[in-house]
Amino acid sequence: MTTAITAAITYHLSWRRAATQRRAAVTAAVHVAHRDILTGLNNRTGLHAALADIVGRRRPVAVILINLDGTRAFIDRFGHRALDQLLVLTAGRLRHHACAAGGSAFRLRRDEFTVVFDDHVDAAGHAARLVVAVAEPTDILLSGLSTTVTVTACAGVASFLPYAVGDRRLALIRADRAMRVAKRAGRGQIAVFDPATMRGAGAPAASDAVDRSATRRRSTG
Repeated sequence: MTTAITAAITYHLSWRRAATQRRAAVTAAVHVAHRDILTGLNNRTGLHAALADIVGRRRPVAVILINLDGTRAFIDRFGHRALDQLLVLTAGRLRHHACAAGGSAFRLRRDEFTVVFDDHVDAAGHAARLVVAVAEPTDILLSGLSTTVTVTACAGVASFLPYAVGDRRLALIRADRAMRVAKRAGRGQIAVFDPATMRGAGAPAASDAVDRSATRRRSTG
């Protein structure tokens, strides 16, 4: 009898350990899937998950799309490794400023970031502060020597009250259109989405491919 009880307890404890390990593995897999390897920020998948949560709670949302200026020239001068350093440091600044204001920062692709606030109040002001933070002088290592570089960034801002699941894609499309307006205005510029002047802004995206194709059309420089 004692042996049977001991065996049952051992089996139960083993099952619980295995279940705990499985849950930990699933959690780790989700974490990795949402994380940008280089910068440690959440990636596009993480962004859509965050927007879905905001949409589900019917909260006002501000999406700020940030794209570095002149990355092609930067790579030509300093190389890809230097750009990686710059991106890591830029991500840290964006994360710091976003968290301080109650927002979250994400990296979408090489030189493009997004900051989301689940409140649309002072979205343009947040964007201005983020652009200023990016433009602060940055020290990177080149051949073992510290070199100070300065880059600028443009920001596109879209803010509204979401009502449907598709609105999380619409938010990115609107921020992207505003971003392209800012880029045309010059380095270090900010543009806020205006449905009256930014064409095609009213139609929601049918799939993620829409916002990705819109993003690819914009030059990274």
